[in-house]
Amino acid sequence: MIPVYKYPAAYAREHGELEQYRASHKENVACKDAIEIAIRDNYRDNRLGKEGVKQVADQFSYERMFYVLANTAQRKDFDGRISRDNKDWAKTIPVFEDKDYFGDDRRSEFEVDSCNPGLTDIFINQARRKYLLTRPLTKEDIQAEAWRLLQRLQSEHEPNSPSGTHFMAQLSPDFLIRASTKDQDRLFALLPFKSLSFSALKDRKGIFAFIQKDENRDQPLRQRKTSVRKKLRKTQTEPKPPASSKGKEMEL
Repeated sequence: MIPVYKYPAAYAREHGELEQYRASHKENVACKDAIEIAIRDNYRDNRLGKEGVKQVADQFSYERMFYVLANTAQRKDFDGRISRDNKDWAKTIPVFEDKDYFGDDRRSEFEVDSCNPGLTDIFINQARRKYLLTRPLTKEDIQAEAWRLLQRLQSEHEPNSPSGTHFMAQLSPDFLIRASTKDQDRLFALLPFKSLSFSALKDRKGIFAFIQKDENRDQPLRQRKTSVRKKLRKTQTEPKPPASSKGKEMEL
């Protein structure tokens, strides 16, 4: 794939990179066209299908698709049909002003503009979510899921399992898509319940956290333990106190 060139034509000309600029700009326009086609082809029955995101990402990469979508959201900052969240996200991706000889901004050439901005906003949401699901979980993500499960288990007034013997809460499907076995183990370790188990339910999709109904639910999350390796590393880097001069003084 052609790399995304993020600088304007004036910069490219000054640095002898016009060829890279032109190739990337051409791909930006093609990516914009592909997004508009994907939205048009996947919009049926007042619903935008999610298949279009994969089609565009496979052809142009997430980086270029996000570059084009960020440019679009930035240029539609006035439009209330683009959510504030997506406008804020777009600002994290720099797309520099790129004026031509007549003062027109070349960025308009790869602005998604032939479809309803509300559908463009939905497409941006779908693209951001699909990309997120490809990323490994962070410690903060696991902590957040543990906190969500804890709150759910503590909020129930009566056991809510089908048998009435357990409290239960469903693990986030998005979390499970991204989670490795170690991530699930870390999640399990953060929850403070002795009777905790993760299991599926017959005739229901997903994985659930179960605790026995007589378990004390009024407990905080467990704190992550510092690994032995980190403790050793910290000990090795800590400055040692100066040796006592008591012995020398006694000799004097």
